[in-house]
Amino acid sequence: MTSDTPEEVNSTTLNEGNTAIPPEMTSPVEKKSEEEPTKSKSKKSKKGKKGKPSPEEIARIRIERQRKKEEMLQKGLDPNVPPELSFIKRPMLSLHDKEADPMKGFNFTLMTYNCLAQALIRRKLFPDSGEAVKWLRRSKVLLNKFKHYNSDVICLQEVDSIQYQSFWKEELEKMGYESQFYKKGSKNHGIAIVWKRELFTLTDKMLIDYDKEASGDIPTRTTTNNVGLVLALKFSNKVLEKFPNTKRSGILIGTTHLFWHPFGTYDRTRQTYVVLNKMKEFMHRVNVLQEGNDGDDSHWYPFFCGDFNSQPYDTPYLSMTNKPVTYEDRAKTVIGCSTSFKFSKKRDGESDADDEEGGNIEKFGKDQPQTPVPETFTPTEEQAAMVKNIEALHNTLDMRAISLYSVGYGKVHPENAGLDNSRGEPEISNWAHTWNGLLDYLFYFKKWEFDDKRQVDSLDMFEKENGVKIRELLRMPGKDEMEKFGHGQPHTGEYPSDHLTMVAALELDM
Repeated sequence: MTSDTPEEVNSTTLNEGNTAIPPEMTSPVEKKSEEEPTKSKSKKSKKGKKGKPSPEEIARIRIERQRKKEEMLQKGLDPNVPPELSFIKRPMLSLHDKEADPMKGFNFTLMTYNCLAQALIRRKLFPDSGEAVKWLRRSKVLLNKFKHYNSDVICLQEVDSIQYQSFWKEELEKMGYESQFYKKGSKNHGIAIVWKRELFTLTDKMLIDYDKEASGDIPTRTTTNNVGLVLALKFSNKVLEKFPNTKRSGILIGTTHLFWHPFGTYDRTRQTYVVLNKMKEFMHRVNVLQEGNDGDDSHWYPFFCGDFNSQPYDTPYLSMTNKPVTYEDRAKTVIGCSTSFKFSKKRDGESDADDEEGGNIEKFGKDQPQTPVPETFTPTEEQAAMVKNIEALHNTLDMRAISLYSVGYGKVHPENAGLDNSRGEPEISNWAHTWNGLLDYLFYFKKWEFDDKRQVDSLDMFEKENGVKIRELLRMPGKDEMEKFGHGQPHTGEYPSDHLTMVAALELDM
């Protein structure tokens, strides 16, 4: 399926205040059948003068409407929005009692979301999505979703360049946001960071091109066209007026979308090294340029969110969070297997969208591994050395990442925390037609002192050490809930992307 034209994008608007009632909620009185037989005189007592419904009938209709409304609310749907523009709304789950632990610092909400690039939509990848994948409709649902969650800082992935310039930039400005967009020149979609202008002011930014960034002596294996974006967002005057004595400057926020390929584990692991290293570089830069190089790293709160195309038991994620990292068992098998995959030379300089998220440039053959997750894998001497070198490289870098959901989600939704992983993470953030799993994260970055940080930080330790309190986390559905739909996402009345939004409400010590 080809992407929609800019003209279609420009004609898209959200019908604010739409109070249309879904067809199933229309009462018999409002939708009277033409074939309804004439009422007998004995039943006229139920109606008032001139055929108007009686008080009893009006009361019954109201009760039925309220019942339907409550049913929709229980499903997370908005009864005041047409079904084709609705989406499932999930609640924020509180980690702290507001009365026993009142807020004292600066509060903001942080979202990450892969909103599914229109340029990547192919019917073979979304066979059950129907009208839900059409931009004219999906843009309205996405916009409605952003308005509902109303997050203060939003990290987006798979943002179409055409739609950003002709639709998103203007619509976000109307909502009080400013934004920065970045993509590799050859791609038609990229990443964006969005923030409330009343809370933050942009003072610096860093662009990351993984194909050009150094990673020790480890070279790139193929052209990926993946990028990252990091911003320094200083607290606005409005915020500083509320906290006049603060020594805090603001937040550092980064986002990325790592290499998608099923056999790209080794390359993603290299890219996570680049993420940590570039964030370290940026933290030093803002401290020198904006704080006078006073050696105090606590002026800025560093966050990094996005689609890392890695699950909590794979080496890209573990290399960032489990320090010092040691590749073992499944993780070691998968990264070893990925080193044996031979990427096509067509990929270098490739600009076709089919080369990503389901493309087929690399053909499986006798000399290629047949699955990215084999039960066993015996590497060659060269392949084993590659794995050992990337592991050692990560362990020389004094930076680590802490997943906010890993730290806190087990406190509020233990039924969906750490079910298939040892890090306390929820099961999924991606639910597509052929695959599902957790790929998206909200990280807090900090210096690693080369001590043992292989266990997940406790919530109490994380909050005390970093001056960041996790107030709330957006509820994530488990696989059992998603399986009941019987199809992948996006889907009308459910979710507008194959990924799920993740949100954290945070309180910063000022």
